[in-house]
This record gives sequence, structure tokens and C-alpha cells, in this order.
Amino acid sequence: MKSGSTFFADGLMSSQSTSKKRGSALSYSIGCPRARLETYFLEGALSFLQGFLCRSLVEAWAVAGGHRWRTCLFSPLPTLLACLHKQLAPGTSCRDVEDWAASLLPPSETINAGDDFCEARKRLPETVFLHALAHTAKLCSPASVWLVDGTALTLPRSAANLQAFGLPHTKARMPNARLLLFSGAASGAIMQADITGCHEGEMRQFLRCLPNVPAGTTLVGDRQFCSYLALCDVQRQGCHAVTRLNVLRKPVKVRPQGKGDEIQTWQKPRLKSSAFPEHIARLPQFMEVRVVRCVLKRKGYRSVLLELATTLLDAELWPVEKILDLYESRWRIEDDIRSLKLKHGLKMLTCKSEDTVRKEVWSALIAYNAVKVLQTQSGQCPRDLSHERSRELISEMNSQAVNALTATLPRIYQRLLKGLAKCRQRRQERPPCPRALAHDPKEYPLLRITRQQWYANYHAA
Repeated sequence: MKSGSTFFADGLMSSQSTSKKRGSALSYSIGCPRARLETYFLEGALSFLQGFLCRSLVEAWAVAGGHRWRTCLFSPLPTLLACLHKQLAPGTSCRDVEDWAASLLPPSETINAGDDFCEARKRLPETVFLHALAHTAKLCSPASVWLVDGTALTLPRSAANLQAFGLPHTKARMPNARLLLFSGAASGAIMQADITGCHEGEMRQFLRCLPNVPAGTTLVGDRQFCSYLALCDVQRQGCHAVTRLNVLRKPVKVRPQGKGDEIQTWQKPRLKSSAFPEHIARLPQFMEVRVVRCVLKRKGYRSVLLELATTLLDAELWPVEKILDLYESRWRIEDDIRSLKLKHGLKMLTCKSEDTVRKEVWSALIAYNAVKVLQTQSGQCPRDLSHERSRELISEMNSQAVNALTATLPRIYQRLLKGLAKCRQRRQERPPCPRALAHDPKEYPLLRITRQQWYANYHAA
């Protein structure tokens, strides 16, 4: 991969030269005003991200997805950049995105009708977002260890969301979506993801994503992925897995090979008792799984006895301590999910249809990966840098680059990389604290009906 400055300069120059050539080619056409708006926008919108999300790439992805567009402000690249701007700044609405786009234009120019951001996002194919996510994941440091975990996303209550994603089994009134993430252990970049309704389990998502995982990858997950089907499919894919042992798993045969280390033989579950009979039927009758038992000791935390199941059977190549280090890194994906929800708008989504909900989630994942790409170009390991401080620094430098001359952008970019290298993650040590509540909980009842129904009952009474 190219160095940071050369990579940024090549991508930015190609993007700006393309937009200027396109504007000059349309100088005597009816679409000239709209082409001029697009040129002004691309010269100041998220310049650092255009270094690796250049115009030629995005438009090639759009053409491959069957998208055709006319010359306007929100063509494929400006639409994608506007989506990333929305997810880089928590709490940004679609109207704020349009105001931001208008602020990048000269005072004499105005956004015409038909350049609405929401409509442009609906027109842009979902494949563009998927290609952008895969592209940004490749630009981060290569990862041979992937962390896997799922989370629930809260969606606005609309008829389309209720039909597409459904209500959870709990007493919640808001529709939920289920998001499964594969995160690189070294960089924290989102390597792959899957979105589905709340009634579809994580195991089905995992089996759907597994064929796209490269061979030789080690997957680290919690005990939900400790099943005969999951571990056997991982082996058939040419990968390995490390999970927490499911206590319900009973081996057929046990062969000890050291203290706290044994090889167990598992038998294929019966078809009648499995939720995936179509997958279980093609699996072998028996498989060998290595089970290790060790005590995890961390300063400020209680010691925990861990029982881990893994397909890494070679005890000499993979000693117990190395298996424990692999599973200990699993908690990093919890930090990734927290950053996505609190800093990239996934705590409460704003879209009210299935298509736009999926694009909003993909935009948040791409924005998260974009921060990781810039952290990688700074020469530091992204895991050692603070994601929140890096995101704030990128937003600040982007605002400085809006009014800067093109010749000064490389210098601003170098200042950005030096600033990112200094955003070191502070080492956190958990001090002892009392296990008690600081405040009395409020004893208010849970509202089981909508507010409109409550108002109707109140006025009727």
C-alpha cells in the first residue's frame, strides 16, 4: 500500500481533476449549473476521505449496480460523502446534511429542487455501500483474527419497519433489527456485517456470512457460536474458531493431553432436535474439538475460570496461553459496538423504510472504517488510538480543509496524521469500588400503550 501522503494526493487529485474536467465538458450544456454545484461540493466535502473513496471507484460501483444518474449535486460520490458526514457527526439530521451541502457552495449558488439528499440516498444502490465497506476494510492492516458478535438496533416505529424487521419478543414497542459484525482484532475495522429482522437468530446470520470469510482466518466468538454446526462449518471453510464452551455440550469421548487441555469427540445432533436440519444432514457424524480450561486473572477484576472450545488442535503450535490471549481479545468488539452506537448514530436510527435503514447502517460502518483507515495511515496501530478523539480531530481538520487552497491540503493532511498519532488510548485500570447503588431507582410504571392512546383515555376520562 502507498504511503499516507502519496495515497491521499493521488486520490484527491484524480477526484478533483475528474470533477473539473466534467464541469468544463458541460460548460455549454443545459446541465452546467448542476455540474458546477457538484464541482464546488467535491472541492470541500471530506477531502481526506476522497483520498481513498475517489470518484472513479464510486461511479464504477454505481454503474455495476445498474444505477444511472443525471448531472446534479447529489451524484453517486457526493451522496456517499453526505451519508458519511451524517454518520461522522452524532445527532445530524437529513436537513442538517442539506444545510452542510449548501454551506460548501458559493453564496450565489443555491441547491435546486430535485437535489434532495433523502431522495438521492434512496436512488443510490445498496451495492455501492457494500463495495465501499469492503474497500475500506482492505485498506486497514490485514487481519488473520476476526472477532464476531451481534447486537440489536432500535428503529423508528413505522409500518415499513414493523413489517420488515418486526417487534422483539420483549414488551418493547419499537421495532428492532439484528446486526452481526465481524471485526478485525488488530485494527478494529468492520470486515463484514449482516442486517436482518429481530426474529432471525445470530446463528443463521453467521452461517450466511461464513462463505465470505477468507480461508485461514481465526474466528473468536462467545458461547452462542459453540455448536457442532458452527465449528464444523468453520473447519470446512478452512478457518478456525475459538469460543466459550457451551456447558450443555456432552462429549462422546475425551482424550487428555495436558493439564486443563483435552481433545473431545462430539457427535452430530439429531435432525429432529436441530433448528437447521438442512445444514446438519450434510455434516459428518463425529468431529474432534479441543477444550482448554484456564483461569483468567486481570488487575482490578475477579479471577474467572474459562472453558474454551477451539478447532486449533495442535497443542505445541497453540499452547493454552495463546488460546487464552485470543479469547481475551474478544472483548474489543464490545468496544467497537459501543463506538458505533454512541459516536456513529446506531443507538437510535432515524430511517423509516427497510432500504434506507440498511443504507444508514452501512453508512455508519463505512464512516467507522474511514476513521480506522486514517489511523492506519498515521503509522500507529488503530487499537492503540482513541476512536473518539480521532473522530473529533478528523471533523476539525475537515472543517479547516473546506476553505483551504488545494495546494495547502497535503500540509493539512500531514498535520492530521501527526495529530492522529498522538491520540493514544489511555491505559485503563479498574479501581476497586463498592457494589451498591448510588441513587434510589424511580418507581414509575412502564407505559404499555402509545402516548396517543394514553391521551385519548385521559381526555375521555
